[in-house]
Amino acid sequence: MQAERNIEEQAERTEEQGYRDTAQERQPRYVISVAAQILGVHPQTLRLYEREGLVEPKRTGGKIRLYSDYDIEKVRCIMRLTNDLGVNLAGAEAIIYMRERMLRMHREMEAIREQMEAEMREMRRELGME
Repeated sequence: MQAERNIEEQAERTEEQGYRDTAQERQPRYVISVAAQILGVHPQTLRLYEREGLVEPKRTGGKIRLYSDYDIEKVRCIMRLTNDLGVNLAGAEAIIYMRERMLRMHREMEAIREQMEAEMREMRRELGME
């Protein structure tokens, strides 16, 4: 039980670290016209992606959409899937969801591996093998 709790705590720390690493890129900074210009699309395309739930820009008090660098990269990914690979928006949503889930699982597995290595080092130390 203690090992399981340690693994869960390590996974949470790894997730928190991942969040800290990406916090800067998730800062809302671009109004919709600037984001559209960066991406080379019409603002209506970004509104469509938002309606479809593919991207969630932050809102100011005046309801102005603000896109982050993370949002921009997510839209680029959607555009690659739809324009280059011919995937429809529902498929793009599923692919992006699965990719994010795989990344989360990878972080969890890494936390488990680190915990196991720490426990093995401790066991070796207790057995005098180090």
